[in-house]
Amino acid sequence: MKTMSQVRARILIEGRLQGKNFRLQTQQKAQQLGLVGFVRHLTDGRIEIEAQGDEPEVEQMLAWCQEEPHSSLIRSVLYRYDEPVRGHSSFVVR
Repeated sequence: MKTMSQVRARILIEGRLQGKNFRLQTQQKAQQLGLVGFVRHLTDGRIEIEAQGDEPEVEQMLAWCQEEPHSSLIRSVLYRYDEPVRGHSSFVVR
């Protein structure tokens, strides 16, 4: 049986996504996908998402970040892949 490759993505979203609704929706989507990590507002107004899990699910999370209904509120989405880390046991809103 082949095991999936674990990846960690750091996603920075710039736009008009203030308020907890987007962060809570992000947490729900990550939990549906079985991802661990966090979502939080940064002091500069952007939203940071760190999502870790199997590569196909992390890719789905990245695609979800760019879909309707919130895509019209997004100015830019930047992301990078990093080595997976230990320590996350769930996906939380910070």
